[in-house]
Amino acid sequence: MKEHWQRVRELFDAVCELPREQWPAALAERCDDPQVREEVLQLLGAQTVGLSRVSNRLDIALARAMAPEFGIGDRLGPWRLIERVAQGGMGTVFKAERADGVYQRVVAIKLLHGLPGGMEVERLAIERQVLADLQLAHVARLYDGGTTPDGHPYLVMEYIDGKPVDQWCSEQQLDLPARLALFLDICGIVQSAHERLVLHCDLKPSNVLVQGDGQPVLLDFGLARMLSEVRQERDSGYCTPSYASPELIRGQMVGAAGDVYSLGVMLLELVSTRPCLREPGDVDVPVPLPSEHAPAELPWRRRLRGDLDAIVRRACALDVGERYRTAEALMGDVRRYLEQQPLQARRADRLYRVRKALRRNWQGVAAASGLLVLLLAFVIGLVQTRRQAQEEAAVARQVSKFMVGVFETADPFLRTERGEEELTARQLLDRAALQVDNELREAPVERARMQAVLGAAYQNSGVPLQAERLLQRAYEGFMRTDVNRREDAASVLASLSTLKTGEGDGAKGQQLAERGLALVDGAATSEVKARLLAARALAYTNQQLFDRAEVAFKQAHAAYAGLSGTDDEAQLHELVYNTGLMYLRWGRTQDAARHFRQVIDSLHGRRTSLALAAETRLAQILREQGDYAQALPLLQAGMQQAIALYGAENSFVLVQHEALADLYQDMGNFTAAEEQFRARQRLSAIIDGEASVRYSMGLFNYGTLHEQRGDLDAAEQMYQRAWEIRRDQLGAQAPVTMRAESGLGRLLMRQGRMEAAGTHLKHADLGMAAALPADAPGRQEVRLYRIAWHVRQNELEQANALLEPIGAQATPMLSLQLLQVRADLAARRGDGKSALALRDAALGLSISVYGQDKMETLRNRIALAETQLQFGHAGKALAELDKVAPVLSRMQVDGSPDRRKVEGLLLLARGGRG
Repeated sequence: MKEHWQRVRELFDAVCELPREQWPAALAERCDDPQVREEVLQLLGAQTVGLSRVSNRLDIALARAMAPEFGIGDRLGPWRLIERVAQGGMGTVFKAERADGVYQRVVAIKLLHGLPGGMEVERLAIERQVLADLQLAHVARLYDGGTTPDGHPYLVMEYIDGKPVDQWCSEQQLDLPARLALFLDICGIVQSAHERLVLHCDLKPSNVLVQGDGQPVLLDFGLARMLSEVRQERDSGYCTPSYASPELIRGQMVGAAGDVYSLGVMLLELVSTRPCLREPGDVDVPVPLPSEHAPAELPWRRRLRGDLDAIVRRACALDVGERYRTAEALMGDVRRYLEQQPLQARRADRLYRVRKALRRNWQGVAAASGLLVLLLAFVIGLVQTRRQAQEEAAVARQVSKFMVGVFETADPFLRTERGEEELTARQLLDRAALQVDNELREAPVERARMQAVLGAAYQNSGVPLQAERLLQRAYEGFMRTDVNRREDAASVLASLSTLKTGEGDGAKGQQLAERGLALVDGAATSEVKARLLAARALAYTNQQLFDRAEVAFKQAHAAYAGLSGTDDEAQLHELVYNTGLMYLRWGRTQDAARHFRQVIDSLHGRRTSLALAAETRLAQILREQGDYAQALPLLQAGMQQAIALYGAENSFVLVQHEALADLYQDMGNFTAAEEQFRARQRLSAIIDGEASVRYSMGLFNYGTLHEQRGDLDAAEQMYQRAWEIRRDQLGAQAPVTMRAESGLGRLLMRQGRMEAAGTHLKHADLGMAAALPADAPGRQEVRLYRIAWHVRQNELEQANALLEPIGAQATPMLSLQLLQVRADLAARRGDGKSALALRDAALGLSISVYGQDKMETLRNRIALAETQLQFGHAGKALAELDKVAPVLSRMQVDGSPDRRKVEGLLLLARGGRG
């Protein structure tokens, strides 16, 4: 025995310093005994794996110790670092923006750890050009690169706003088919890169970001391989041990099968919903199977056994020759699993093929079996038919009982203790909703369908709370494992999305629409898919993402056009109406009016809720154009029609109160406006609840009325409460929340409470800039408020820096606001000529948009008079103030800030003239 171990030790010492791939040949030259050679190889492997663990950890620690010291606000070339995004073994990632003013772009910058030599930097530049030329759909591009003053390399890459794929699946609560569909998209991207002869070599969930529309994008494609080759350290390349293939960890040659291994580990984690942590020393240990790795409470754990276990086993085989050769081959087996086809990863024996065939088409297989075993099939068929008939009869009885009950309550008169009472449509809906759960308990599919129908009926009747409750129950019913009606569930999600967007939560509406589209992904264009595209477009509109909304509406129109034989004109009319609504909120009133008139014309005089909504929006456009004479009778007739169609308590009547309140306010009839606002808020409290976003919208608009009347304390209370409701319901960073916050900040600025105003306005401006595109009216409005605050604070350079990039405005209101801000800035600088010219222009625009005696015009006259006094034109100022004072005394309460200001300016003007 001593001689045996002496021999092993001599062989180990002789070859341990040679490269790993030379060990077998060197041992064969020195020893003929295969058992001894195997023992030496095992000893070499054990020793070097242990050393490589230590080496790798030392390498990582050393690299991080040598990492460049950069922080937020620092610059790299033309780029300014604005946010630290992530940090790992490869480097630190920052979000950055172009800082030299040449053009605007947001990018991701990866600062690489470690300090390479001169030749390595030159090699890195060559390899970097190869990756920069790689242009593939859904792969983050490499734009640029360079070195820091200390010689550390960095890379400038496309910034992707998304979440890691595992986090996305968890937050979206994706089921097993949806996770597999997303995994197929990822494999397709990898396969496209492989066809261009580019490997990833570090595939993992954090390198796969899923955007808001559900599209995955791959990061760092080819980067790990490039850096490993540049460093020329085969045993310490850049990779993540949990996902790296055995050959990559060992420093051997890697190919497409290495990425397939990483995809297999990702598939394991996605379907089992938990991470698979591994160390470099686990290189010879197979990854666990999904059914074994999944938590016990996972709903689809049993479905992982068999086929999905086999797919992961083959993708993650330790031997390269036993794996799928390409990502496309892996995709093929996943598709076969979804289509109930035999897998390549499993031995296709006869029993396995039969089971697959039964799952695909059990009726056809039953018929074929009947030909072989006629008598047995006949007997079994009789038993099954009888059982099925009994079940269907029970379902039919339940449905029949429910429908009879509904028709019984449909009798227009109901005998009660108080005699005969006429039932309204709302009461009939309430009675039907109460019966659904009890009468259709044994028919889950029919119950879900009836809940969906009743939910839509409540939604169309303007009763959102009951609509949401029933629609949510219908969705849960369709998604039950024993029901599994995905398209029906997707249809319900379209209704829920529209409902939440209508309540002001566009982000939630978009999330619901994306979830529905994931359910029908890959299916041919259907009416459900068209509805979901339209719901997504409406959600974008609510978030002021108008460019995306316009594209999404075009997709929805194309989807409807591609449907053959659809007879649901109501859906098409609603799509046209919502497109007009998008243009109206975008400030493109001509396009909006054209769509609203198209809806009205297509209905051919029918008095429907959609015709009512289109006429209300046309009246809004007429109001904004100052044509009150046409807008008022249109809205008054709409109010009568809404009450006649739906009764006094529904969202259609609420919208009419809202529109009439805005119109009376613009007309200067504040008493009538207040009456409409109060009616609107009473109704919203009943329909939506006082803690709802929709209630806060009316509260904010009611506050503008108090502000116009000069009661700033009452206005502040309403603005404050509206902001708090939205913050609690949607979060502080939601655009709808920040718009209310900016209104509150603007009012505080009017009151001279500059510190509190600045806090709100800065937060809202930065938040809007991050959430909305540059041309969104809400973002422009908040930016102008903030600039006005800087002018009032005499921070003129900062105000000018914010003002310079602002171009033409989307709406007359914003154009007027821009003129006012520029006039304020010129007056503060002492440029009287420019300030007076801008004040004149603002007054002229205000008169053309609002008319002579409207509050906005009065304020512009006051501002003009104040500037005239500032630059020595007391006579002209007095003439303007004499026009303002009598109108203001009629419109505003005694002691209002505007009236006190005019009184003071009149004293100055008369004294200056005298």
